[in-house]
Amino acid sequence: MPADTKAELAKHALIGKVPVLAHGKLWISESLAISEYLAEMFPAPAHPRLFPADLGDRARARQVMSAMRTSLMGLREDRPTSSVFGRPIEAPLSERGRRDADELLELAGRLVTPGQALFGAWCIADADLTLMLMRLVANGDPVPQPIVDYAVAQWDRKSIRQYLSYLPTVT
Repeated sequence: MPADTKAELAKHALIGKVPVLAHGKLWISESLAISEYLAEMFPAPAHPRLFPADLGDRARARQVMSAMRTSLMGLREDRPTSSVFGRPIEAPLSERGRRDADELLELAGRLVTPGQALFGAWCIADADLTLMLMRLVANGDPVPQPIVDYAVAQWDRKSIRQYLSYLPTVT
């Protein structure tokens, strides 16, 4: 990240990291904080729902989101986010990365129902799980076809494609 970008983040955001949301004079970093802010600032039914309507499903969605952000570090190291958006990594997964991939695929296998979003209707947890799954899919690692189909369908959502169009190209 360029030094001027880091300085700008540190100047405005409490935690100077990306992703960051600038909404007026308020700058928020950390994905879950951004998601919760947006869900409260732009609530349903006037705006699309970011979290499931059901309280239990909302808690489970946050559980999935938290797990995607705080675990699977071996997979993150072997398949960084940049490999999803840029050149695939040809090296095989490390032992730790393979264990994490197995854990991720086991979780996805329990959560994913072919042709459906995680909690019946799309929510932000679908985006988080998909990004983690795309670390495997984009790099050609083995992933069961129903999980590939889920990840690709989520990745092809209009809102996700629009968001991805704003990201810089990684080479």
